[in-house]
Amino acid sequence: MSFTDVVAPLIQPPLPWFSLPVALFTAWLMGFARSGLGAGGFVVSPLMVLALGAKDGLAVIAVLMVPAAIIGCWQHRKEVEASLLKPLIPSAFLGTILGGLILWSLIASGEENEVHQRMEYIVAGLSLVYVALVSFREQITKFRGGGGPPKTNGIFSVGALLALSQTVANSGSPMMTVYFVRQGLKKDRFVAAQLYFLLVQNILKLIPFVALGILHLGNAGAAVMLFPITLLGSWSGQRFYEKSTEKSYFAWYIVLLVLGFLSSVILIWGRPNFLNLF
Repeated sequence: MSFTDVVAPLIQPPLPWFSLPVALFTAWLMGFARSGLGAGGFVVSPLMVLALGAKDGLAVIAVLMVPAAIIGCWQHRKEVEASLLKPLIPSAFLGTILGGLILWSLIASGEENEVHQRMEYIVAGLSLVYVALVSFREQITKFRGGGGPPKTNGIFSVGALLALSQTVANSGSPMMTVYFVRQGLKKDRFVAAQLYFLLVQNILKLIPFVALGILHLGNAGAAVMLFPITLLGSWSGQRFYEKSTEKSYFAWYIVLLVLGFLSSVILIWGRPNFLNLF
C-alpha cells in the first residue's frame, strides 16, 4: 500500500478542496463529541459521508470511533456504573450481528452507485431520526412523568437497537442518551457506561465492515492519518465536559443537531447534486 492509496479517500475528485477540510473538521468533532458528550455519531457520520462518500466515509468514522472511545473510556473510567453496563455488553453483540446482516443485504445486490445511494439514505435518515429525538427530548422525558429507574430489559433493548444503528450508520447514541435522561439519570451517571458500550460495539463492528469490503487498508490508513485531529478533539471535549453544566451540555447537542440536520438533508437530496453546485 502506497502513500497515494492512503490519502486518496481524503482528496477525492471532483472537489478535494472540499473533502479534506470537512474530513479534518469531522475528525476533530468525533473526538470532541465522544469525550465531551458521549455521543456524536449522528452528526459525524453524515458529515464524513458527505466529505468522502458512503463507503469510505463510514469506514473512516468506524476506525476513528475506536480510539475515540478508548480515550473517552479512560477519561471517564472512575464513573462507570456496573448496573448500567452489564446489560449493554451482550446487547452490543446482538445488535451488531443484526446490523451486519442489514449491511450485507444492502451491498449484496445493486450497482456501486446504487449501493452508495442506499447507504447515504440510511445514514441521513437515521441521523434525522436522532436529530428529532434530541430536539424533543424534554417532551419525551416528561411524557407520563418519566420512566423511573432504568430496568435491565429496557437497557438491553436500547443497547441492541443502538448497536444495530451503529453498525449500519455509525450513529444512534442519542437514542440511549434520551432513554437514560427519561429514566431520570444525570450525565455523570450514564456517559461512562455509554462510552464503554460504544467501545465494545465499535470493535465488533469492524468485523462486518472488513468482511463486506467496506473497510480496507486504504481508508483505514486515511483514518490513522486523521487520528491526531481526533485526539485533539478528545482533549478539548474532556475540558468541556469538566466545566459544562446540564444546560451547556445540551446546548452543544443543539449545535450538533443543526450540523446533523443540514448534512443529512444534503445527503437525501444527493451528494453528487450538492457537489455539482461547485
